[in-house]
Amino acid sequence: MTMTPFRDTASRISKRKDYITMSVDSNRARSHAWWKNLVEYGAWSGPGSTRVGPPDPEALAGIARLFGTSKEQVAAMVAADWYGVHPDAGLSARALNLGPVLDDLSDGDAEFVETLARRLARTPKALVKPLKKHVG
Repeated sequence: MTMTPFRDTASRISKRKDYITMSVDSNRARSHAWWKNLVEYGAWSGPGSTRVGPPDPEALAGIARLFGTSKEQVAAMVAADWYGVHPDAGLSARALNLGPVLDDLSDGDAEFVETLARRLARTPKALVKPLKKHVG
């Protein structure tokens, strides 16, 4: 996992959405200026004497909506970025975001997604099961 999964996720989103849209899409959990400062400077830093403080617990649901993940995953990202507390698993921000989505899949769908992801990642063929015809 990177040392700044929250900032990394926000930075990736900022490449396709402007900061005002990020604020709106997070149910205004944080202002557009907060998102801009976070992406550009990171946690606790900012221009001049401005500080980018962590979001409060009430903001987590809106941020989870923007990030496309769970409140628990956002809380873990906040812990990593602002307090240096990292989960032992060593997962990337992308894996943390996808975790709740993958957990909601049926066993068959999860197997299909795993096979597809391994194939797309160009994993050696010995590690990839043949792609079965998927029926939802």
